[in-house]
Amino acid sequence: MNTEAILNSIVEEVLKRLQQKMKKATVLFTGGAGGFEESLKQLKLLMEDGWEFNILLSNSAEYVLSPPLIEKRLGISTIYLEKDLKGLRPYYDGISALIIPTLTLNTAVKIALGIADTMATNLASHVIMEGTPIIAANDACDLHSPIREKLGLNKAPKAYTDQMDQHLRTLESYGTVLVEAKNLFEAVKQNVFTFSTQQRPKQAPREKLTVFQKKVLTRLDIIEAKQHHEALKIAQSTIISPLALETAKEMGVTIIRERLAGD
Repeated sequence: MNTEAILNSIVEEVLKRLQQKMKKATVLFTGGAGGFEESLKQLKLLMEDGWEFNILLSNSAEYVLSPPLIEKRLGISTIYLEKDLKGLRPYYDGISALIIPTLTLNTAVKIALGIADTMATNLASHVIMEGTPIIAANDACDLHSPIREKLGLNKAPKAYTDQMDQHLRTLESYGTVLVEAKNLFEAVKQNVFTFSTQQRPKQAPREKLTVFQKKVLTRLDIIEAKQHHEALKIAQSTIISPLALETAKEMGVTIIRERLAGD
């Protein structure tokens, strides 16, 4: 094994240990019942994989779902209810992901429109602006879900369905990953802590160079740059968030930092 391979192996091990320490997420239940049972199984798998959760229930989730059942199935003793909250910072500060196992259509549309008038939408807004990944189950919010067809809830006019689909696409453009509840475990695995020392295929040249003006470069900025086929030129003083750097490496987005005068 050559020196480079040895170093890569060491770095991989360090990254794995770092990931283990950072496996902290807020799990936000909104009032959707679709996919609830499957989501509990997926959350249990994540806990077995070393994830630590703060479980948070909106007012509607407390009414529609069963807090005692969630506690029993996940083997936890504490669930936080919206009516008891005194602030949201503990639920978005320092987490590596926000997981929404039962995303309702109402909440999804509000987040897509930038409306933050409830605990759930306010929390999502903070997480998006922090550049933290959101992984959400779409069983309760996708109008094409087989669950809706079984319940006879698939008779909306095409124009309405198309508009709701657009809201979900907008939500995805913010960096939210929408999957079926049965795929939550894999979605978290694939979209959180995706950095690696392994070489990746060379990316096609960026079509244009964009001067980045903001003081902090976030994961969302990287996603937008990828969508617009941009390379980003940043100032020496620009702060790059760790998630932004990881996402840039994964997506092949080039970041060019300006040189100081005389360099």
